[in-house]
Amino acid sequence: MSWTFRIKQRDRIALALAAVFLIIVMANWFVNYSMTQVSQQFRSVYADRLVPALDISAMQERYYQNRFLLEKHLQSDNPAEQQELAHEMTALNAELDSLIRKFEATYLTEQEAADFKRFLTANAAYSNMQATIVGLSSNQDRANAEDRYKVDGMAAFQLIIERLHALSSIQEKVGLELYSDAERQMKSLKVLSYLVIALAVILALLVGTLLQTSRKLNRLKQQQFHWN
Repeated sequence: MSWTFRIKQRDRIALALAAVFLIIVMANWFVNYSMTQVSQQFRSVYADRLVPALDISAMQERYYQNRFLLEKHLQSDNPAEQQELAHEMTALNAELDSLIRKFEATYLTEQEAADFKRFLTANAAYSNMQATIVGLSSNQDRANAEDRYKVDGMAAFQLIIERLHALSSIQEKVGLELYSDAERQMKSLKVLSYLVIALAVILALLVGTLLQTSRKLNRLKQQQFHWN
Protein backbone atom coordinates (compact mmCIF):
# COMPACT_ATOMS: atom_id res chain seq x y z
CA MET A 1 0.00 0.00 0.00
CA SER A 2 2.81 2.39 0.96
CA TRP A 3 4.69 1.42 -2.17
CA THR A 4 1.67 2.18 -4.39
CA PHE A 5 1.10 5.52 -2.64
CA ARG A 6 4.70 6.53 -3.16
CA ILE A 7 4.47 5.71 -6.87
CA LYS A 8 1.40 7.93 -7.20
CA GLN A 9 3.19 10.65 -5.25
CA ARG A 10 6.16 10.40 -7.56
CA ASP A 11 3.89 10.65 -10.62
CA ARG A 12 2.25 13.78 -9.22
CA ILE A 13 5.63 15.34 -8.56
CA ALA A 14 6.76 14.44 -12.08
CA LEU A 15 3.60 16.03 -13.49
CA ALA A 16 4.17 19.18 -11.46
CA LEU A 17 7.78 19.18 -12.64
CA ALA A 18 6.66 19.00 -16.27
CA ALA A 19 4.13 21.80 -15.71
CA VAL A 20 6.74 24.08 -14.14
CA PHE A 21 9.18 23.32 -16.96
CA LEU A 22 6.50 24.14 -19.54
CA ILE A 23 5.72 27.43 -17.79
CA ILE A 24 9.41 28.34 -17.80
CA VAL A 25 9.67 27.58 -21.52
CA MET A 26 6.60 29.72 -22.25
CA ALA A 27 7.90 32.52 -20.03
CA ASN A 28 11.23 32.43 -21.86
CA TRP A 29 9.41 32.66 -25.21
CA PHE A 30 7.39 35.62 -23.96
CA VAL A 31 10.55 37.36 -22.74
CA ASN A 32 12.20 36.93 -26.16
CA TYR A 33 9.04 38.15 -27.90
CA SER A 34 8.74 41.17 -25.61
CA MET A 35 12.41 42.07 -26.07
CA THR A 36 11.88 41.98 -29.84
CA GLN A 37 8.87 44.29 -29.47
CA VAL A 38 10.79 46.70 -27.25
CA SER A 39 13.68 46.71 -29.73
CA GLN A 40 11.29 47.49 -32.59
CA GLN A 41 9.69 50.30 -30.59
CA PHE A 42 13.03 51.94 -29.86
CA ARG A 43 14.00 51.49 -33.51
CA SER A 44 10.71 53.15 -34.50
CA VAL A 45 11.38 56.04 -32.11
CA TYR A 46 14.66 56.65 -33.94
CA ALA A 47 13.67 55.92 -37.55
CA ASP A 48 10.05 57.15 -37.55
CA ARG A 49 10.14 59.93 -34.93
CA LEU A 50 13.62 61.30 -34.20
CA VAL A 51 14.86 61.37 -37.81
CA PRO A 52 11.59 62.86 -39.20
CA ALA A 53 11.68 65.50 -36.43
CA LEU A 54 15.17 66.48 -37.60
CA ASP A 55 13.94 66.51 -41.21
CA ILE A 56 11.06 68.82 -40.26
CA SER A 57 13.54 71.15 -38.58
CA ALA A 58 15.69 71.07 -41.73
CA MET A 59 12.63 71.88 -43.87
CA GLN A 60 11.74 74.85 -41.67
CA GLU A 61 15.28 76.16 -41.99
CA ARG A 62 15.14 75.95 -45.79
CA TYR A 63 11.77 77.66 -45.95
CA TYR A 64 13.16 80.57 -43.93
CA GLN A 65 16.25 80.67 -46.16
CA ASN A 66 13.98 80.69 -49.21
CA ARG A 67 11.97 83.55 -47.77
CA PHE A 68 15.17 85.51 -47.11
CA LEU A 69 16.36 84.95 -50.70
CA LEU A 70 12.95 85.98 -52.06
CA GLU A 71 13.12 89.24 -50.11
CA LYS A 72 16.61 89.91 -51.49
CA HIS A 73 15.28 89.19 -54.98
CA LEU A 74 12.55 91.80 -54.52
CA GLN A 75 15.04 94.38 -53.27
CA SER A 76 17.62 93.82 -56.02
CA ASP A 77 17.81 95.94 -59.17
CA ASN A 78 20.58 93.82 -60.68
CA PRO A 79 19.30 91.16 -63.15
CA ALA A 80 22.46 89.06 -62.71
CA GLU A 81 22.05 89.06 -58.94
CA GLN A 82 18.36 88.23 -59.29
CA GLN A 83 19.22 85.29 -61.54
CA GLU A 84 21.76 84.01 -59.02
CA LEU A 85 19.21 84.33 -56.21
CA ALA A 86 16.65 82.46 -58.31
CA HIS A 87 19.16 79.61 -58.81
CA GLU A 88 19.77 79.46 -55.06
CA MET A 89 16.02 79.24 -54.43
CA THR A 90 15.74 76.46 -57.00
CA ALA A 91 18.50 74.54 -55.21
CA LEU A 92 16.73 75.00 -51.88
CA ASN A 93 13.47 73.78 -53.40
CA ALA A 94 15.26 70.66 -54.65
CA GLU A 95 16.56 70.01 -51.12
CA LEU A 96 13.04 70.51 -49.78
CA ASP A 97 11.64 68.00 -52.27
CA SER A 98 14.26 65.47 -51.17
CA LEU A 99 13.41 65.99 -47.49
CA ILE A 100 9.69 65.69 -48.22
CA ARG A 101 10.17 62.39 -50.06
CA LYS A 102 12.31 61.11 -47.19
CA PHE A 103 9.64 62.05 -44.66
CA GLU A 104 6.91 60.46 -46.78
CA ALA A 105 8.80 57.13 -46.74
CA THR A 106 8.60 56.85 -42.93
CA TYR A 107 5.75 55.26 -41.00
CA LEU A 108 2.85 57.73 -40.74
CA THR A 109 -0.03 57.46 -38.30
CA GLU A 110 -3.54 58.17 -39.54
CA GLN A 111 -3.48 61.71 -38.12
CA GLU A 112 0.04 62.24 -39.39
CA ALA A 113 -0.92 61.15 -42.91
CA ALA A 114 -3.82 63.63 -42.90
CA ASP A 115 -1.57 66.48 -41.66
CA PHE A 116 1.10 65.55 -44.20
CA LYS A 117 -1.46 65.71 -47.01
CA ARG A 118 -2.45 69.22 -45.89
CA PHE A 119 1.23 70.15 -45.76
CA LEU A 120 1.74 68.98 -49.35
CA THR A 121 -1.18 71.14 -50.48
CA ALA A 122 0.26 74.15 -48.64
CA ASN A 123 3.72 73.45 -50.08
CA ALA A 124 2.38 73.34 -53.64
CA ALA A 125 0.53 76.64 -53.10
CA TYR A 126 3.64 78.27 -51.64
CA SER A 127 5.86 77.03 -54.48
CA ASN A 128 3.46 78.41 -57.08
CA MET A 129 3.23 81.71 -55.22
CA GLN A 130 7.00 81.95 -54.98
CA ALA A 131 7.40 81.28 -58.71
CA THR A 132 4.83 83.99 -59.49
CA ILE A 133 6.56 86.56 -57.27
CA VAL A 134 10.00 85.73 -58.69
CA GLY A 135 8.59 86.08 -62.21
CA LEU A 136 7.12 89.51 -61.45
CA SER A 137 10.32 90.63 -59.73
CA SER A 138 12.51 89.40 -62.61
CA ASN A 139 10.37 91.41 -65.04
CA GLN A 140 10.98 94.49 -62.89
CA ASP A 141 7.31 94.63 -61.87
CA ARG A 142 8.36 95.30 -58.31
CA ALA A 143 5.13 96.94 -57.15
CA ASN A 144 2.98 93.93 -58.03
CA ALA A 145 5.66 91.52 -56.80
CA GLU A 146 5.84 93.23 -53.40
CA ASP A 147 2.04 93.35 -53.11
CA ARG A 148 1.78 89.62 -53.85
CA TYR A 149 4.58 88.91 -51.40
CA LYS A 150 3.11 90.97 -48.54
CA VAL A 151 -0.40 89.54 -48.90
CA ASP A 152 -0.45 86.13 -50.58
CA GLY A 153 3.21 85.24 -50.09
CA MET A 154 3.26 85.88 -46.34
CA ALA A 155 -0.03 84.01 -45.86
CA ALA A 156 1.27 81.01 -47.81
CA PHE A 157 4.52 81.04 -45.82
CA GLN A 158 2.67 81.22 -42.50
CA LEU A 159 0.46 78.30 -43.52
CA ILE A 160 3.54 76.21 -44.38
CA ILE A 161 5.05 76.86 -40.95
CA GLU A 162 1.76 75.94 -39.24
CA ARG A 163 1.56 72.66 -41.18
CA LEU A 164 5.15 71.81 -40.24
CA HIS A 165 4.44 72.65 -36.62
CA ALA A 166 1.47 70.24 -36.65
CA LEU A 167 3.70 67.46 -38.01
CA SER A 168 6.39 68.25 -35.45
CA SER A 169 3.88 68.04 -32.58
CA ILE A 170 2.85 64.55 -33.70
CA GLN A 171 6.48 63.37 -33.58
CA GLU A 172 6.68 64.32 -29.92
CA LYS A 173 3.28 62.82 -29.05
CA VAL A 174 3.77 59.48 -30.83
CA GLY A 175 7.38 59.22 -29.67
CA LEU A 176 6.24 59.64 -26.05
CA GLU A 177 3.57 56.96 -26.55
CA LEU A 178 6.15 54.53 -27.95
CA TYR A 179 8.49 55.25 -25.06
CA SER A 180 5.67 54.71 -22.52
CA ASP A 181 4.73 51.39 -24.15
CA ALA A 182 8.34 50.25 -24.08
CA GLU A 183 8.64 51.27 -20.43
CA ARG A 184 5.53 49.27 -19.51
CA GLN A 185 6.87 46.23 -21.32
CA MET A 186 10.21 46.54 -19.53
CA LYS A 187 8.38 46.58 -16.18
CA SER A 188 6.44 43.48 -17.23
CA LEU A 189 9.71 41.78 -18.17
CA LYS A 190 11.12 42.64 -14.75
CA VAL A 191 8.15 40.99 -13.01
CA LEU A 192 8.40 38.02 -15.36
CA SER A 193 12.10 37.60 -14.61
CA TYR A 194 11.29 37.34 -10.90
CA LEU A 195 8.63 34.76 -11.74
CA VAL A 196 11.11 32.71 -13.76
CA ILE A 197 13.58 32.78 -10.85
CA ALA A 198 10.84 31.62 -8.47
CA LEU A 199 9.85 28.85 -10.87
CA ALA A 200 13.47 27.78 -11.19
CA VAL A 201 13.65 27.45 -7.40
CA ILE A 202 10.41 25.43 -7.39
CA LEU A 203 11.80 23.29 -10.20
CA ALA A 204 14.93 22.57 -8.18
CA LEU A 205 12.84 21.63 -5.13
CA LEU A 206 10.65 19.34 -7.20
CA VAL A 207 13.67 17.64 -8.71
CA GLY A 208 15.10 17.14 -5.23
CA THR A 209 11.79 15.74 -3.96
CA LEU A 210 11.49 13.46 -6.97
CA LEU A 211 15.00 12.11 -6.46
CA GLN A 212 14.32 11.55 -2.78
CA THR A 213 11.07 9.72 -3.56
CA SER A 214 12.85 7.55 -6.14
CA ARG A 215 15.52 6.58 -3.60
CA LYS A 216 12.83 5.63 -1.06
CA LEU A 217 11.03 3.53 -3.67
CA ASN A 218 14.27 1.75 -4.52
CA ARG A 219 14.84 0.95 -0.84
CA LEU A 220 11.25 -0.38 -0.53
CA LYS A 221 11.73 -2.58 -3.57
CA GLN A 222 14.97 -3.95 -2.14
CA GLN A 223 13.30 -4.65 1.22
CA GLN A 224 10.38 -6.45 -0.45
CA PHE A 225 12.84 -8.45 -2.52
CA HIS A 226 14.65 -9.60 0.63
CA TRP A 227 11.35 -10.46 2.34
CA ASN A 228 10.33 -12.59 -0.57
